[in-house]
Amino acid sequence: MVAVRSNRHQGLALLALSLVSLGAAALLRDLAPDVTLCGVKALSGLPCPFCGGVRATAALGQGSLPEAFAWNPAVVLLHAGMLASGAALVLGRTPPWLTPERQRLVFRGLVVILIANWVYLVAVGR
Repeated sequence: MVAVRSNRHQGLALLALSLVSLGAAALLRDLAPDVTLCGVKALSGLPCPFCGGVRATAALGQGSLPEAFAWNPAVVLLHAGMLASGAALVLGRTPPWLTPERQRLVFRGLVVILIANWVYLVAVGR
């Protein structure tokens, strides 16, 4: 019983984190549309793997999936994963990608996604 409650709380936390960040980023976008938040880009001129993440999250918050993918595809996938994982945990299920048997595979996949995302961001001049 305790494990189920804990999983449900974790699920609610994931859902809340994703939804609050979507709303906050949409609000930030309206208040400061041209602000660059990435310290890596400010110092080196090159984007980090999460450059455009706030703008992608804001676009998601405003319902624009194509714009969000254009800003940062990995952040869109991150939100999808957070929402799906949160919903599964709230419903008392373990998402298949969170099982102990798949953790190594999921970690490797995430590394590949981050590298591909960074290459994309560099290529489009983000």
